[in-house]
Amino acid sequence: MPLRHLPIQRKLVGFVFVTTLTVLLGSLSFLFWYETVSYSRDTAAGLAAMGNIIGANSSAALIYDDPKVAQENLSGLRSETDITAAALYDKKGALYAVFPASLDRSTLPPRPGADGSRFSLRDLELYQPVLEGDSRVGTLFLKSDLRGMYRRLGVYGAVLVSVLIGAAVLTFFLSNFFQRQISRPIIDLAETARIVSERKDYSVRAVNRSGDELGFVTEAFNTMLDQIHASDSALRSSELQMRLVTDHAAVFLCQLDSGHRFKFVNRAYANRYSREAKGIVGRHLSEVIGPAAYAAVRDQLQSALAGFRQEFELDLPYVSLGLRRVHMVYEPERDPDGSVIGVVAALADITERWQAEKELERARDEAVRASRAKDDFLAALSHELRTPLSPVLLLATEEAENRALAPAVRADFEMIRKNVELEARLIDDLLDLTRITKGKMVLEKRPVDPQGILRDALATMRGEMEAKHLKVVVEMGPGSPRVLGDPVRLQQVFWNVLKNATKFTEAGGAIAVRAEVSEDRKRFGVQVTDTGIGISADELGRVFEAFAQGDHARGGGSHRFGGLGLGLAISKKVIELHSGQISATSPGRDLGSTFVIELPLADPAEEGAGSPGAAPAGDPAPAPGSPAAAAPSRVLLLVEDHAPTRVALERLLQRRNFRVVAAANFTEARAAAEREPIDLVVSDIGLPDGNGYELMAELKERFALKGIALTGYGMESDIARSHSAGFVAHLTKPVTVQALDHALAAIGPAPTAA
Repeated sequence: MPLRHLPIQRKLVGFVFVTTLTVLLGSLSFLFWYETVSYSRDTAAGLAAMGNIIGANSSAALIYDDPKVAQENLSGLRSETDITAAALYDKKGALYAVFPASLDRSTLPPRPGADGSRFSLRDLELYQPVLEGDSRVGTLFLKSDLRGMYRRLGVYGAVLVSVLIGAAVLTFFLSNFFQRQISRPIIDLAETARIVSERKDYSVRAVNRSGDELGFVTEAFNTMLDQIHASDSALRSSELQMRLVTDHAAVFLCQLDSGHRFKFVNRAYANRYSREAKGIVGRHLSEVIGPAAYAAVRDQLQSALAGFRQEFELDLPYVSLGLRRVHMVYEPERDPDGSVIGVVAALADITERWQAEKELERARDEAVRASRAKDDFLAALSHELRTPLSPVLLLATEEAENRALAPAVRADFEMIRKNVELEARLIDDLLDLTRITKGKMVLEKRPVDPQGILRDALATMRGEMEAKHLKVVVEMGPGSPRVLGDPVRLQQVFWNVLKNATKFTEAGGAIAVRAEVSEDRKRFGVQVTDTGIGISADELGRVFEAFAQGDHARGGGSHRFGGLGLGLAISKKVIELHSGQISATSPGRDLGSTFVIELPLADPAEEGAGSPGAAPAGDPAPAPGSPAAAAPSRVLLLVEDHAPTRVALERLLQRRNFRVVAAANFTEARAAAEREPIDLVVSDIGLPDGNGYELMAELKERFALKGIALTGYGMESDIARSHSAGFVAHLTKPVTVQALDHALAAIGPAPTAA
């Protein structure tokens, strides 16, 4: 506790006690120091005298090289109990003789040190020259134990401490006796002031015990209490009335003086800080609301103290409640002369209302951002996944129709075409999963042969089945049943089921595929049975859920079969959109599984029907003599930054009697159009230094060109933007050469010169 806060009687006793002890302690400390220095000096002098004697007796031994005599001289030290070690060095500094003789020489200094004595905490060491006349013939080393000195100093110190303790006790009792004569009246007056202050009882009076100055102060204090008591009664009445009003107010009210200290707070304000109102009054604002909150309102508070009304909202950090949104009004408080002497503040906590408003705004903004981010992601992902497939599909669809190739080669290209188209559809499934779950999938239905589609799916899986040495048994019913369906989607379903059967069947296992028309001739069914890992009862309940996989793929599992768990979920939705059903059964783990797909047979009246506006897959390329093939050579500007796609398109367009001017970016395309006349444009959308929309709009305005957009961006907004920019057609990668031919034919022949 700081000295200024100690009771006066303790201060008086302390001052006398400390003063006396300080004088005594200083005197005794000097005596103790003097004794230590004297004893040390005497010890060093005695050791030096002993060294002179031994050195004088040992000089002859060193001169005549008589180690025995030197050792005998040192042995004379055995009667000196304080000497713990001694050594004699020759004039070259080599160790010549030691004491005691049994002493380990490695504990001695290998070479003599500088002449003179040295004190440490335990020992006194002396290096003294051994002289013969004026010539130095060696060095004597003596090491003395200081325990004797410490024993003497201990006794001396004990005597001094005893004297100090006796003096302290006597001083304490005398100082206590004398301080009572001075401190008693002051203590009585202070006690009266404390009682008045703590109890607010102004009827208490101090007892006057003397007629000196302290007695006069006591009488003046009692008179002041009489005056305060009268004023306090009037103030209490007024305060009770004010408290009745303010404590029931719905806002937080406080009053601050010009020094930012509280003069008043209502009950609501005090409760906010978990305090009593009387515990806040008199405190500085920063002590109650915290330094951070004080810094937030200090400028507005100063402005109010300058005479300006302040009304504002801000986030105020509360120590116990965290960040709160508060509406504040600061009104200057003026004295009768008009001077600002403080501030009256009214505060309302509007956090809940403000948070609700912000939450609505945040939810709206997040929804907008999420929707925009999803669209951007889907567009970018679609473009990046589709672009590499584009040259493959273009060349495959071209060569599959090339009659100059052998049938087996054309069949291989046809297989490539089917698989790339299937891959493109799988990409669509991944990107449109949200649309699928919301029932917005669009099918391109037409009468198809489900058995032929199943054979295509089997052919796609043949390589994987053979690699695992699976025994595959296929049974197809008689006839050529027809179902009204989307062939690519149905092949996707069959492929998914066959893929699962192959993936989950160990090498050397078996897969049985059976396809037949029901007995009532209304439904076509496909049953796929394998001898694989099977499906547990728990897994059967979620096997057709999106992203759901078996126990083999759960945390801690090896996930050795891969996959995302989308195939069967998409398959179920596709089959349901075909008015069919798909189911799975299994005897249990490691007992294989069976998937059954059922589709309604097409009504004969529906033969030839399809989805409105749906173009049949595999449209033939324009035959020789068609507009695209027979038209005179036209100049086509091909803009494509993906080199493989650009090379494939250039080759295919040249076969169609176009003179192709290729460009890899916006800048090259613009330069080519300015360099020579161009008849039409085929352009990608995403270019390294711009985009195809801007390019098409510029070429259409400057040269009245028509164009085809050939891009990996295939969302509805992308297609609409293409048409707005001036593109006649929008082809989404990967694209077949037949679709490209249709788009070229739609543009029409080049205009004839006038």
